[in-house]
Amino acid sequence: MKYALLLLVILSTSLASAHEVQFIGQHLDIRRQKETGWQSDVLARATLSRKFEVGLQGTYLERFDFHEKRGGALLSYQPKENIILEGKILLGNGNEILPNQDYFLNGFWGLSDGFSPFFFYRNTNFSETHVQSVRVGLEIEKVSGFIIIPTFLTGKATFNSPASTKNIHNYGLKLVYYREAHYSFGIFGYKGKEASQGIIGTSNFLVDTTTGGVSASYYFIPSLRSEIIFDYTDYHELKNQFLTTTLNLAWRF
Repeated sequence: MKYALLLLVILSTSLASAHEVQFIGQHLDIRRQKETGWQSDVLARATLSRKFEVGLQGTYLERFDFHEKRGGALLSYQPKENIILEGKILLGNGNEILPNQDYFLNGFWGLSDGFSPFFFYRNTNFSETHVQSVRVGLEIEKVSGFIIIPTFLTGKATFNSPASTKNIHNYGLKLVYYREAHYSFGIFGYKGKEASQGIIGTSNFLVDTTTGGVSASYYFIPSLRSEIIFDYTDYHELKNQFLTTTLNLAWRF
């Protein structure tokens, strides 16, 4: 996290024309074990020009007996007003729940007829599992202030021991009602199959998941946004449920 703050200090005195600091705090209630976990992220972005934005991110996690961290950088490129491409790398060392290498490539294309397709590619190396996935989705806004967002994810999980490769997937829907730069409310649900290592640490099997949740965001002022998310996930094979509360604060200046 200190690297994100360092980037902000450096660029505020040099090339950047705008900045954003984002804090994401996450509390996890693990129902079966009656335990809790925490994860916090700090992300600092700096706008270098109309087309380029750079940033740094730091993560700290506490879950079960694990205390893990990682950090990395991102680059965002906007060749046109309605097209955004972003790449990000996050690296850790000796993690069991957080990935030790995490590579992202995202794209968004805003169209004028109320349809905006997007994709998220992710290449993740855990200590015992390698996961590659692509999520595609579509933002549909045919009625002003109301967005429908269907998504679908497909990918593969490769396990080290015993050596095997299995397919993963996820699909779902999110509905959002908003007023620009004032507030938003959302409801979502997802279902799929994912690798278990990112949930409970070192392991080599897939888990069926069902997730439902709600979200709300509010702008205190145009440059200061808050968001809270509640989601409940049932991990069927683990016979366990996670209740996650996420608080997101973003300040742009």
